[in-house]
Amino acid sequence: MKSKIDQVTTNYNRLISCVLYQGGSDEILNTLYARGIFRAYYVAVRGSPIGRSSQIGKLPEIPKTEFLQVLVSADQADYIYQLIYETAHLYEVQKGIIYINRVSHSSDYSFPDNYQLLT
Repeated sequence: MKSKIDQVTTNYNRLISCVLYQGGSDEILNTLYARGIFRAYYVAVRGSPIGRSSQIGKLPEIPKTEFLQVLVSADQADYIYQLIYETAHLYEVQKGIIYINRVSHSSDYSFPDNYQLLT
């Protein structure tokens, strides 16, 4: 007989994901870090929005697309979403997309007391 492991499901955290077609994650991360939000990262990816030429002249375009993720508490999610939306100018056409997901499992993450950010 298999033993059941009870898993705690929390509905308190949100994962904000953003695809930025023109880059700009550095500025967003600096803004988030200044506000004490350190559970964020980005990676460079390949891809471009539909309808955008993948070549400039006869040379291939160097993609600047970045994928940004930020884990925040539910009560901060709307504010951080709006901050990223405005900082990245996502209201403009072909700048990127942003969305929020509930996180079912997460653990607390914090830096040691003597940790200093490199700026």
